[in-house]
Amino acid sequence: MKHKILFIINPFSGIGKQKIIENLIDKALDINKFKAQIIYTEYAKHAIEISKKAIGVFDVVIAVGGDGTINEVGRSLVNSDVVFGLIPAGSGNGFARHLKIPLKPARAFEIINKFNTQIIDTGIINDMFFINLCGVGFDAEMGYKIEKLEKRGFRGNFKVFMTSLKNLKAKQIKFAVENKNYNVNSYIFTVANGSQYGFNAKISPNSSITDAWFEAVSINKFPTILLPIIAKKIFTGKIAKSKYCEIHKCKSLKIFNKEKLYAHVDGEPFIISSDIDIKIKEKSLKVIVV
Repeated sequence: MKHKILFIINPFSGIGKQKIIENLIDKALDINKFKAQIIYTEYAKHAIEISKKAIGVFDVVIAVGGDGTINEVGRSLVNSDVVFGLIPAGSGNGFARHLKIPLKPARAFEIINKFNTQIIDTGIINDMFFINLCGVGFDAEMGYKIEKLEKRGFRGNFKVFMTSLKNLKAKQIKFAVENKNYNVNSYIFTVANGSQYGFNAKISPNSSITDAWFEAVSINKFPTILLPIIAKKIFTGKIAKSKYCEIHKCKSLKIFNKEKLYAHVDGEPFIISSDIDIKIKEKSLKVIVV
């Protein structure tokens, strides 16, 4: 029997790759394996509604968009029998890059057609699921500014990064891992299931989505003159070797917080003024992999 496959396409995300997907579904999808349907998202969080309704109706759901769309679809399929897949059509495409999914849509369809699957871990930050990364600090503040960009991509994101550096400040973060308390003076505090933000910026290069562990990564305060060196280490996958990088392997973590704090879930920013509880959800999502 053919697999019933649903493509959820965000027509507003990223840099416009999603516009050619409909044609590729007719040309590149293996019709001997799959029977396809397409739904376009029409408003924020619409992908969540569509994905939840797809459970029990479709065998496979493919997210076409950036990391925000991938989060909305993936988190809705956690603990279901539906296979989750993705065609990267965002700007950074962090989770797709971690999975080594090709960024060219035609090649991404080749991966779907092979239909190799793997059951991966996901995470929960308070009551929100995440697939790749969550955290607080500079990256979350950048997320708010990136959301306002009319056109996303490396140039736009890099410009936001450079202008944000002018207000770069470390934050005191108190957190607990396995009932042991820690304090860091951190620029970035990320809890990593996957390895990177996107654009091959690897905040946690050794992270695995199948090992039942998170890496809590803190980029601690460093002399600003070293910023180019720290950035290079992130983009070359060597940040874990920096003395300013502190990593804690954990299955759960609590951030103690009583003030307004910028946070993000898979790159989607929000503001929180309470404690943050993060825990792993082992082997909870079946994903199409290379």
